Amino acid sequence: MSILVVEDNPVSAKIIEFNLAKKGHETKVVQSGKEALECLESMPEIQLVITDIMMPEMDGLELLAKIKERPEWMDIPVIMCTFLADMETVRKAIEAGCRHYILKPIKASQLLEKVEEALVQEKPVLKAKNEVISRIGLDSRSYKDILESFAAQVREALSMLEKGAEGKSGPEISLILSNLSEGAALIGAERLKAMLDKHGQRAPDGTMKILDSEYPLLLRELKLLTAALPAPPPLDDIGPSEKEGKKKETPPEATEGEPSPDAGDEKR
Repeated sequence: MSILVVEDNPVSAKIIEFNLAKKGHETKVVQSGKEALECLESMPEIQLVITDIMMPEMDGLELLAKIKERPEWMDIPVIMCTFLADMETVRKAIEAGCRHYILKPIKASQLLEKVEEALVQEKPVLKAKNEVISRIGLDSRSYKDILESFAAQVREALSMLEKGAEGKSGPEISLILSNLSEGAALIGAERLKAMLDKHGQRAPDGTMKILDSEYPLLLRELKLLTAALPAPPPLDDIGPSEKEGKKKETPPEATEGEPSPDAGDEKR
């Protein structure tokens, strides 16, 4: 999990970053709304935004509006930290979807309290192994096998969705979404399960569909989950029979004056 800090004053940015680091939070600091949007595009692990209001080019209220208009970002909590104390600005921020409004100079205790309050409502990307094992009665080996199987499903769904409209159509993706929902419940992928429960629609045959407008949100959740799941095994770990299917054997080169092993095949 990462917290995005949007602050053009380097002193204020350092104070926020230092206080968050003391509590073990990973942070990414940028100086403008434009940089913040670029980070949100490339970093699906961002789960909280702390932003100033008074910034050049794009102020904090404009940034907040752009975050809330995107389906894949609209649930990310946003905390405003600013010197602006007038009620009109506060009202605009709250109406636009700001979670908390903190006045500068920032008090560390207040900042951390609001951060923890915002994050406590966030479901975990993946529950702890011991918790899952205890809940569904697995041993460590079984958990590992199931987790790898679920990870393969997530990668398959992500690959299909990244192909665009072609990957969203047809019964195949509907079946994959249904399997993902079931797997997420078993393995403790709570964010993905909550997203599918909220936006998914079950068909009579048990498969699942979501609206096209919700696919960016699903894509973000799958990317976030992929980072938390085990990576696919390297080629060296694949069994001999599987390796034979991965690469073709190259016939030995014929030496000068000698026919190659396949030299007569074309004449037959």
